[in-house]
Amino acid sequence: MKISNFTTHKFLQSCFLVIILAWFSSCTSTRKTANTKLQGLKYSYCTPVIPYPQKPGQDSIDIDLSKSGISNHDQLLSKILGISSNINELLVLGKDSEPNKTIQRLLLKQKIAGRLLIAQSELQAVAAELDCEGERADMAADYLDNLNNKRNKNFTVSSVIIGALTTVATATISKNSTQVAVGISGGLVSAGLGAFTINPKGRKLEFYHKRNLLRTIWIETSSNADYPVFVWMMLHEKKFSNKGDITLAQSIKDRWVQFQFDGKPDSDQEKLLFGDGGNYHADDLHTRSSMINQLQSTIRSINQDLISLVVFIENM
Repeated sequence: MKISNFTTHKFLQSCFLVIILAWFSSCTSTRKTANTKLQGLKYSYCTPVIPYPQKPGQDSIDIDLSKSGISNHDQLLSKILGISSNINELLVLGKDSEPNKTIQRLLLKQKIAGRLLIAQSELQAVAAELDCEGERADMAADYLDNLNNKRNKNFTVSSVIIGALTTVATATISKNSTQVAVGISGGLVSAGLGAFTINPKGRKLEFYHKRNLLRTIWIETSSNADYPVFVWMMLHEKKFSNKGDITLAQSIKDRWVQFQFDGKPDSDQEKLLFGDGGNYHADDLHTRSSMINQLQSTIRSINQDLISLVVFIENM
């Protein structure tokens, strides 16, 4: 038994209306939930409570290479740490077992060890801040990814339901012209909903970073209060890179340009990532997280430069 054209047409219209209203209601609810949850990620909570020390520890004194046997690498590191004069004093004292000299030697080694501990703590502090910022970006990106996936799921399900209803309606309508009109209308609505799922960026959120450790590397200033002096100097000394021809900071920048920006930074993305923040899409947050992780790895690798110097001092 055929259902009348009028009844079928009204039935189809009602179904379309219910699906669209349900979808908009779902989106509004999801958006409100997202806005509430993401407030905690909007502004950075990773900024150190106490600023990093900015007093230079650099030493202008050279260590006597002929007497010490210290490597050029460790001598330069000693100058940056400001312990060259202490090492020279140790060399003068020698390994004499006289009580007074033994006490002086222990006091000097204690002073050197204290400076090395501060340097290691500064490296760990910067790495910890970067780790915190990276996780913050990851959490925001993952949350946006989930919202985008739910959004696409809603569009896909609605498109499938409308397609099915259109098929049923056209099969039960007897009048050819109405059948064609319903089929075309349903197809257009279904295709439109499907098109929304191929949006490459999806939703975005406000994400700010007034203190930006990426920016200070990107703009290459001579010094910066965002980093401890020791860390900043290590990042900008060519001799501490693998090849010795560029600084660690420049090496990081080159990798960013090659892998994050495909050889050419986009001005809008550059402003977003290296500025104070703004409206981020999930892809931008993933990019920021990746860049932070690369910088963090480089900061942690500086600990490798300290090992040979620590061993050298221990054997004096």
